[in-house]
Amino acid sequence: MAIDRNLLFARRLGVGLAPNEELPAPPRDWAMAQLRSVPPLDFYDKSGNSLLTKLPAYAKPFENFDESLRNFEEKWTLQKKLFESSKNLAPGAFDQQMFEQVIYPYVVTARWRDCLVQSLTAVNGKSPVFERFWWFWCNHFTVSTTNLEQPMIYGTHTRLIRDGMTESFRDLLYAAITSPAMVVYLDNYISTGPHSQAGHDPQIIKAGSANLNENLGRELLELHTVSPAAGYAQKDVTETALLLTGWQYYAGLPTHPQKKPGVKYGSWFQVERHEPGARTIMGKVYKPKGDGRNQLADLITDLASHPYTIKHLATKLARSFVADNPPQESIDRIAKVFDDSKGDLIAVHSAVVDEVMTYAETTPKFTTPINWLMQSYKATGADVPIFEPKGAAESIHFVYREMGETYDESPQPNGYSDVIDDWLSKAMIDRRVRQAYRIGVSASVLGIQEIGDYAARLAGSDSPLVTLVRRAESVPNAVAILLASPQFLFI
Repeated sequence: MAIDRNLLFARRLGVGLAPNEELPAPPRDWAMAQLRSVPPLDFYDKSGNSLLTKLPAYAKPFENFDESLRNFEEKWTLQKKLFESSKNLAPGAFDQQMFEQVIYPYVVTARWRDCLVQSLTAVNGKSPVFERFWWFWCNHFTVSTTNLEQPMIYGTHTRLIRDGMTESFRDLLYAAITSPAMVVYLDNYISTGPHSQAGHDPQIIKAGSANLNENLGRELLELHTVSPAAGYAQKDVTETALLLTGWQYYAGLPTHPQKKPGVKYGSWFQVERHEPGARTIMGKVYKPKGDGRNQLADLITDLASHPYTIKHLATKLARSFVADNPPQESIDRIAKVFDDSKGDLIAVHSAVVDEVMTYAETTPKFTTPINWLMQSYKATGADVPIFEPKGAAESIHFVYREMGETYDESPQPNGYSDVIDDWLSKAMIDRRVRQAYRIGVSASVLGIQEIGDYAARLAGSDSPLVTLVRRAESVPNAVAILLASPQFLFI
């Protein structure tokens, strides 16, 4: 039996196939049927049924920032009460109360909940191709949980990205840049124009938040759009940062200004912090209209369709899905569709699928840790662990960390790498081997014969891998051999 080409495409575009599973349609039709609409997120079991009713009430993900940011206010209020009543508590007792009443229910469970729903939807949902593209865009618009509140809104940020994946890149870019999680992560919420009203406010000056912060302006140009290849200068970064002043979030906290009528919890343009006047960025002048919030919309429109943005994104997509060093013609074709469709993401994703269909058999890609993990659950029929996070090292977000690709803690704003040089090392392979055996222990639905059958689909019936798997002394050993094999490590 030859290599199962449908399995190859299912692994490259999604998370592979379950034992004995076949594609319901030709690969391209199967993939595109998933990319034309946003599928629901849920805690799916292997039969496609929701596990939500079997999970605690706090497991339900938030739908939007208005919901999730209300937790900021609740957490702050409860935390304040604990501090006020802590005078008679020993330090250890106070720490325990703080963890049980504040940190665990508001922070730890948020990370577990959002990681679990993403994982179960990827492995057991009906649209693994959509989920694979979702990972790409979440990594492109990386935010990291660099402070105690960030885990509470990280999942909502990724959901905002998910909801924009059938729209234009321009709209997705605008939503991601103004996301509360983004303006917190890159410090735009404290960025203040030197000539703005807030820039001369004694209280804001005393609080140390009356200065310009260039983080978001720099990453908007460098990572999210044109890239350094566009040849912009430091002055362009500064001007972009000035244009971005005023964009922050509102969460009902006492440290925020008085809430204004009609302002929901979430993204908020605070005109008092916005630097007045026109901005010149890469040779174009952006004039304010009214309070100046139009300047960001105008800049985003230009950046989203800039030739260097298109080239940058086409290259990233080709590198993520096609090859670490993708053929130039592949990049060019994706870029042309991007340009012709004015950044329509369904069309762009379709172009990427076409390139995978063309090159997947001749350009193997090394799996990133989480892609490998999700594919391992899928291939073996093992359950994604749904353990609650309190004292359970097996909880899914801890597994992500062990694999080296922590769910919500990318070390840099450029996200996690998707090329082999950054993941192929003895230490990282050792982690996969250990995890492969753990997955084998939980893969109780399979026998060695079935694991061997999967190996035959993966590598061809004449492959030595099939013989090794079928000679294994136990199911965990057979699974470990399969999942740690070169044929499984590459897609």
